[in-house]
Amino acid sequence: MKQLNATTWPDIFAVWRSREASNPAWIKTATEIKGWPDWESWRQFSVSQMQLDKRAWTVYELTDPMAEIPAMLVGPYSGWQKRFPVPNIGTFADLANNSKDAAEFMANDTIQRLQQMFPLETEFIGLRRPDGKIVLVEGHHRAMAVALAAHDGRMPTFGKVFIALADLTDADSGLMNRVLARGMSKEPRKE
Repeated sequence: MKQLNATTWPDIFAVWRSREASNPAWIKTATEIKGWPDWESWRQFSVSQMQLDKRAWTVYELTDPMAEIPAMLVGPYSGWQKRFPVPNIGTFADLANNSKDAAEFMANDTIQRLQQMFPLETEFIGLRRPDGKIVLVEGHHRAMAVALAAHDGRMPTFGKVFIALADLTDADSGLMNRVLARGMSKEPRKE
């Protein structure tokens, strides 16, 4: 990974918005599944939970995406984390190496499209833990498509792959577990 430049949260969020905010599938997730009035409200809740707008951000270019992306930790989202026996420690490679999970993801329409035509230039969003591991905040389907390709020995056509990263500190210990426990729905989970 090669450090490029500092950036701001508004600039990062604008790119995220451009990828998702007009996508009918993400709008449906935000409104019908998660209970928010719109995509923006849903994603801004994620931003506030992880304090993304309060962090210092730097853009990096991935120099070995086929190794770097599968090694990223899956973010604190229940739909992804339910696949792991222990939350917030599994990688995309772990999912690709599990035959049941791999088969389900290979059947996913979004991942199939990404495997056929990966974006020539793309940017992920992540948080780097004090141990150096990266927790992916945004880009899970793209990361899963790469992890499956790496697992199967296939090489997608890449242009430049970037990641906007901010550092978690020791004070953030347990943050991902708290975010996962609360969830991203408008109404908190009932235990």
